[in-house]
Amino acid sequence: MKKILLIVLGGALILASSGCGRKGPLQAPVPRVPQEIKDFKVDQRREDLIFSWTNPLSYLDGQPLEIASTEILALEKSDCESAKKIREEEFLKMAKPLSLMGIGNLELKRGQAVLKLENDKVLGKCLILALRVRGKKGGWSKISNQVTIVPRLVASPPENLKAEVEEDKISLSWQPSRYSYDRKTEIKVKGYNIYRSSAGDFQKINEKLVEKTTFEDRNFNFGQTYRYFVRAVTGEGGDLRESADSEIAEITAKDVFPPKKPAEVQALVTENGVRLTWLPNSEKDLAGYRIYRRKEGEQKQLLTPELISIPFFLDAGVEKKVSYVYSIVAVDKSGNESYPEEIRVKT
Repeated sequence: MKKILLIVLGGALILASSGCGRKGPLQAPVPRVPQEIKDFKVDQRREDLIFSWTNPLSYLDGQPLEIASTEILALEKSDCESAKKIREEEFLKMAKPLSLMGIGNLELKRGQAVLKLENDKVLGKCLILALRVRGKKGGWSKISNQVTIVPRLVASPPENLKAEVEEDKISLSWQPSRYSYDRKTEIKVKGYNIYRSSAGDFQKINEKLVEKTTFEDRNFNFGQTYRYFVRAVTGEGGDLRESADSEIAEITAKDVFPPKKPAEVQALVTENGVRLTWLPNSEKDLAGYRIYRRKEGEQKQLLTPELISIPFFLDAGVEKKVSYVYSIVAVDKSGNESYPEEIRVKT
């Protein structure tokens, strides 16, 4: 009886354990989808459309992303007035890969792309564009933010750019842009943007559009080499387009400009010698002053082998009842000397 009971209990335990371990239907793996791009941008420069964006670093589940493909999609409209944001499903149905639109040659790189337009096929038409990426594992991301642009004729670059160093600025000048880049169509230029590099990438240095064909760069340092180029800007409102770069003008800012000569020099004969005073110079790169002395009809003698930094000097090495001529010069940090300011003294 005991053996029968043990067999029954053992069978029940086996059945119970097999029921607890039963699995449900297999779940399909969740496809890996890259993060969505939200900063897709497009600009026109000359006949080029220039695209930029920030690539995502991970999938939606947080796993690191290695991008396998990047695709710019485009939809052509007759005008942009009616081109509102299109739902993703509709956009994907109607749009084509930009490389297959037949409107230009697309060069695609990591985080940027350039489309060299064929003008006769696209000028004046509204393009709605978006971008998506695909990882090596998984599918495409959602499309990015949509951007619109109407390719237009823009100005040819300014010519004959020149740079000249002055005492407190580097002056730039150039010839104006009057035609589009096709060199045939006259075009109205709204202004110019100025770009500069001293070490590294070029940066725009004008806060507002420059309406003249000259510019003064006052934020510079002597001893450094600077490179400049200028772009012409056309368009109205927020729809502004830049030309290609002008030729680069390179210049080294050498300080060859002497300080002003000391002003209001005064001399006072005292028991201790001749006391000289003058107004201090205001130059930012002033290094100090030199004092020279000579007797009438003789060569001058340097009294200060080391530059003095204050507008005061006491000459204790004078003789009585002698006429002297003092010369005071200001010296800057580049070694440039001012014209001398002279004063005659009789002890």
